Amino acid sequence: MASRLEHPAASYKKIFESVEELNEPLPAQVTGVVPSWLGGSLLRMGPGLFEVGDEPFRHMFDGQALVHKFDLKDGQVTYHRKFIRTDAYVRAMTENRIVITEFGTAAYPDPCKNIFSRFFTYFRGIEVTDNCLVNIYPVGEDFYAVTETNFITKVDPDSLQTLKKVDLCKYLSVNGLTAHPHTDADGTVYNIGNCFGKNMSLAYNIVKIPPAQKDDSDPLEKSQVVVQLPSSERLKPSYVHSFGMTDNYFVFVEQPVKINLLKFMAAWSFRGATYMDAFESNESMGVTEGGSGVWLLV
Repeated sequence: MASRLEHPAASYKKIFESVEELNEPLPAQVTGVVPSWLGGSLLRMGPGLFEVGDEPFRHMFDGQALVHKFDLKDGQVTYHRKFIRTDAYVRAMTENRIVITEFGTAAYPDPCKNIFSRFFTYFRGIEVTDNCLVNIYPVGEDFYAVTETNFITKVDPDSLQTLKKVDLCKYLSVNGLTAHPHTDADGTVYNIGNCFGKNMSLAYNIVKIPPAQKDDSDPLEKSQVVVQLPSSERLKPSYVHSFGMTDNYFVFVEQPVKINLLKFMAAWSFRGATYMDAFESNESMGVTEGGSGVWLLV
């Protein structure tokens, strides 16, 4: 499905073109030689749908999640892709409009509803997206497509079918995790996320998800917070993209890019703002020497 809209990305609209998913894998044209001993599958996530009906998504991080798969066997390569059936995707396809607000695209109430229904829609609270377009990684024997919210989506790595949506808040004291964890050689996954506690207290929690269990239980059920770092500002946590990890240390830098929680909640409730509208820079922290770093021995 080629994009027919005049996209707000203007001259950059080529990278915002939508694609159709494939019913079955296609043989890829190989330039050069793929060694016959090289075999396996490469899974990648990315945005694949940039408009719904006559409404365009306005940021690269908003296109609906598409999983890509390259299979290598006997010197040949096949390519497959499918959209992840997230709530954001399914509801958008059903209603033919953007239903859930994304990073840079605001969703608005259904125009077919009467004025009273539209008014009360603004006060239902924040509906967090599950559009898992950023990354895909293994947890135990399973694979999950992820973004930076508390929702991850289990995907069948063979058929690329969507299996189930998982809310990490049911297992961990976090309001979201990064899409870029670290994985130990034994399959243990480490990640970091923000935690909003009582009295608006803020912290960064480093979490541990164990490897595949001998009793075949879900590793997520045994996940835990291994260390908590307090935020330097009570109402403005830093945006966390990733963190460092060595054999002996976690390395975390509190960045000057901040999320203003008051602006986030007020703007969202009254004028349909996006995640991006709550971002601001604390220039007093600088970029390198002004930031606060934490090294933790484990």
